[in-house]
Amino acid sequence: MDTDAFDLNDVFTNAPVDEETLKQDEKLKKRIEKRSKMDREEQRRINREKRQLKKEAREKNKKRKRGEEVSDDEEEAEKKEGDKEEKDTKKQKTAKKEKVVEYGVWVGNLAFRTTREQITKFFSDCGTVTRLKCPKGQGKNNNNKGFAYVMFATKEEADKAVAKSEQKIDARALLIKPADNFERKDGLTVKEVKKQKNPPCATLFIGNLPFDATKEGLREAFDECGDIMNVRLGTFEDTGKCKGFGYVDFETVEDATKAIRATNKHVLNGQKLRVEFGSEEAYKRGRPWLGRADKRAAEKPSGGYKERRQYNEEAPAANENYEKPRYERREKRIKNEKKPSSNQRVAPGMALSQAQRQKPTVQAFQGTKVTFD
Repeated sequence: MDTDAFDLNDVFTNAPVDEETLKQDEKLKKRIEKRSKMDREEQRRINREKRQLKKEAREKNKKRKRGEEVSDDEEEAEKKEGDKEEKDTKKQKTAKKEKVVEYGVWVGNLAFRTTREQITKFFSDCGTVTRLKCPKGQGKNNNNKGFAYVMFATKEEADKAVAKSEQKIDARALLIKPADNFERKDGLTVKEVKKQKNPPCATLFIGNLPFDATKEGLREAFDECGDIMNVRLGTFEDTGKCKGFGYVDFETVEDATKAIRATNKHVLNGQKLRVEFGSEEAYKRGRPWLGRADKRAAEKPSGGYKERRQYNEEAPAANENYEKPRYERREKRIKNEKKPSSNQRVAPGMALSQAQRQKPTVQAFQGTKVTFD
């Protein structure tokens, strides 16, 4: 090792320090020691008080077991009784009022200009309207959002109000039903409609079918729900086995809704099925005559010049002096082709089609023949 090497720690520890800095360091150490002592003493005092309270509680319990009277306990009991009385009074004040039984109806298809006064007047012959909930729409003239809830005191009055369905206010036929009835005209609830991708129809899409499924088995599964017109399965061309989906065509929409609601029927060969309303295309495929009718309607010419001419000729047949009107043929208007301006860019195809071409016929030589002797 080199003799010239030195230790840095020794150099700094042996470095001379001022007396003032040493005094400040000693003062800081003393303060820290005092604080630690005070904290220890405070903690000890708190622990002593806790131990004392525990001893007093044990002694009180022993006295109770012996049957001796404890004055502190009586005071505590009185305090507890007073607290209970205060709590009871608070509960009575904050207790909710008993709900008044009301029988309401839901009124739909209201005109936006219909007012609350018109609604109450409309139901005045049914009974007393206890409450009317009619949310206001946006805008100055929108007095409602198209619906309202009308509450009555008795069930008989509510039934009378339901009987007034299809009557008109402001030239709008109202739809009235009980307030707790959330079913639609087709019998489905709002939750069931949200689960469906397509609107209700008489054709059902059956998914997640086993590959060994047959038309007979699928018909038996849904036969109790209603009259089935046809059962269609998607099959492979080579094997003829099911692809895993199919369609069931019912006679009516009500039978199809029964099949959707009958969840116990949504199982085939131990496999859970996916049952939904079919699309419009699937509905028409199950009823091919609808597709043919649409084709005929599309091919049928609309009422034009010839039909109007025949009608005009046949209508005044009773009048003998009537002269048939003369119809002059109108020449077809030839649309002037718009020639592109010089600034307008010409399409490449159009430029090629309009380019001048040489005549393909054989033409006589018109020049001078040059000969070399």
